[in-house]
Amino acid sequence: MSLIQRIDALLPQTQCGKCGHPGCRPYAEGLAAGEAINKCPPGGRETIAALARLLEVPVIELDPERGRAPAQVAFIREAECIGCTKCIQACPVDAIVGAAKLMHTVISAECTGCDLCVAPCPVDCIDLLPLTASSNIVAIVGGLAQDAETLAARSHKRNHARRRFEQRNNRLQREEARKQAERLARSQRAANPTAATPSAAVDDPIKAAIERVKAQKAAAADAALKQAKIAAAMSRAQLSKARAAFGDTPSETQQAQLAELEREAQQAQTRLQTLQPAADHGRD
Repeated sequence: MSLIQRIDALLPQTQCGKCGHPGCRPYAEGLAAGEAINKCPPGGRETIAALARLLEVPVIELDPERGRAPAQVAFIREAECIGCTKCIQACPVDAIVGAAKLMHTVISAECTGCDLCVAPCPVDCIDLLPLTASSNIVAIVGGLAQDAETLAARSHKRNHARRRFEQRNNRLQREEARKQAERLARSQRAANPTAATPSAAVDDPIKAAIERVKAQKAAAADAALKQAKIAAAMSRAQLSKARAAFGDTPSETQQAQLAELEREAQQAQTRLQTLQPAADHGRD
């Protein structure tokens, strides 16, 4: 193996970005070029020591500014999920499944605990649960594998996570290439509309213009409806959190806050109900 491959083999493959790079492989490339060995919280002291041996440099303490990375797994509170797909887009190893406007869920055995899915969630319905011995999930971070069996299991999971990360990146590159090809085709059609436009549209330009306006209105209605759904879900989530935090006997100040949150939630729900018929009509 090359030096970069040997370095990458020592990294935990969480792809969390806490090192300042968009994945473990880019950090391995930086390490090969002389970057500091103490930027990987998921690897911890174990990875620092292994990198020091490989690169023949002194062992140093983990950079405290990089944060913590305990053994954990993401969990989606499915009843609160609004199906926005933002967590799916953020997961570096495709460990979240779901579809737009449908519930999402985490494949626990594939999750690396990188926590990249938490921040994008607009309704804050993702928890990071600590891994325990009873969870039957192999921890990918450093410092927990002691005997040969657990070391082998962790090595297998890291290699598996690396492959999933690479496969995801390859898929995204293919999708981006397809989108660029489609954009190029649209620009070419726009530059030569007579050759690309069906004869019916050429013969009836007024009808074609009406269809374009209808399509634009439908797209605008769908966008407004999506934003309203997110706003309503966020209002409900905030109200639910406040009720749980204030308990059964809220103070006068807390009661006022609850009343305000209830008012905002009702307004968001009313707006959603108002927009729903408009969006359906725009599609007709």
